[in-house]
Amino acid sequence: MSFFHLLPPPSILRRTNRITPKKLSSSLCAGVLCLNILVALFSFPVYARTSDDSKLIPFESLSDQAVFEEQSTDNPNQGTVLLDTHPQDLPKIDGKAFILYDALSENFLVGDDCDTPLAPASTTKVLSIILALELLNLDDIITVTRDMYDYIPEGYVVMGLVEGEEITVRDAIYASLMTSANDACSALAFQMGGSKEGFSDLMNKRAAELGCLNTHFTNPFGYSDPDHTTTVHDMALIMQKALEFDFFKEASTTRVYAIDPTNKYSDKRTLNNGNRFISTTTYSYDKYVAGKTGYTDLSGHTIVAAAESDGRTLIGVIFGASVSEIRYSNLIDLFEYGFETYTTTSNDESEYKTATEEVIMQINGKVSEYGLSITDTVLDLQPYITVRATRSVVGYSTSIDLTGAVADPTQSVQILTFPIIRRYSDGTTLLAGHFKATLSREATNANPSNDDKDSGKWIGTIQKVIIVLVLIIIALIALALFIRIQRRRKAMMNRKRTRIL
Repeated sequence: MSFFHLLPPPSILRRTNRITPKKLSSSLCAGVLCLNILVALFSFPVYARTSDDSKLIPFESLSDQAVFEEQSTDNPNQGTVLLDTHPQDLPKIDGKAFILYDALSENFLVGDDCDTPLAPASTTKVLSIILALELLNLDDIITVTRDMYDYIPEGYVVMGLVEGEEITVRDAIYASLMTSANDACSALAFQMGGSKEGFSDLMNKRAAELGCLNTHFTNPFGYSDPDHTTTVHDMALIMQKALEFDFFKEASTTRVYAIDPTNKYSDKRTLNNGNRFISTTTYSYDKYVAGKTGYTDLSGHTIVAAAESDGRTLIGVIFGASVSEIRYSNLIDLFEYGFETYTTTSNDESEYKTATEEVIMQINGKVSEYGLSITDTVLDLQPYITVRATRSVVGYSTSIDLTGAVADPTQSVQILTFPIIRRYSDGTTLLAGHFKATLSREATNANPSNDDKDSGKWIGTIQKVIIVLVLIIIALIALALFIRIQRRRKAMMNRKRTRIL
């Protein structure tokens, strides 16, 4: 309704003798209420928007390749992802579980029961030695206490340490790896953790840091305990870390080592390596670089080892072998199978130049109308890729998969990530890395355009004009009412005076 309708109609003015303050107050309140409503309606913020900026920008792949379904290794429920699952040409392995791991490309090649927690026996010592090399100095002196060896079950291998004897960290590591001396390994553990339980906490924390999601250790050297378990998958990761220490490789491949007399033992102790890769010619393997064996009634015969050939490093793990010797021959067969069947090559960034240029052009073509463009790109490639040797010789193509990706035109800066794939002639697609593109709004459009600014200014000016006009109208109405009231009062006073005369 019009604001002038707030004025009382003439018929009412004729029927009433006067305009009361109550009527005046009601009219003013109604006017103020209308003013508030108008102010509320016109005071919302103004946004500059494109007509379709609420819609996401979809992309489509340039090629007709199938969408690559990326397999995450971060999900503990997914389990170990093998490059080949039970290939027919795989040599037979005696054991409850086994795995072959390419340390260069970090691919698990083949295996069985890779994620089943099992007793590892003395392969546990690999993690204990890693911690010793990280936390202790080789020349540090350990003073042996009774707690360090009293809990070791009878019949377990020991070097004969006694209370108060002093031994270096270096000698304790040699004894732990070469002869699997449990008292030497325990001495290292107590030196770091203060107790068996304290060191077990250190072991489990470090294992988790290495990506071992199914490992729980309760002691430093692997005596039989149903709660002391790991998987062949996790043990391969532990061994990969151990290979970073040259001293670990040196100690585990030394054939004979002598420990000098100590304050409690007057003769030299001569250590002979018990690993048949080192101690025998039957199982001698020239590609062997490091490892550890183990045995308990609970675990059966266990082994973890690494082998190198032509710049490649393979790690093999077997748990639960039925015979001591067979784990060596099986592991040699597994290593040879890995070196002959698979090839590992570096992932060269130049291979993806054409694919990235095409994708950049396609993305820019899609987003340019929204004032966006690619301002930075990153090729996050896997350093090495492992495939079957027969597959690598037939060739492959490379592409960047845009399928399912979308951009948000309302964001000024955003990072889009696309999988980079290799597609081999047999149809196999492998993840080679990720292409990351940063989309940014162009400098001229980083803030609202001049047209948007002018539009916003005009709307703001109109709002102000409307408000001023409404205030003027309200003021005029109030003034008119006031003048009418004054005139009415004056007329009534004049009539009263006339009657008196």
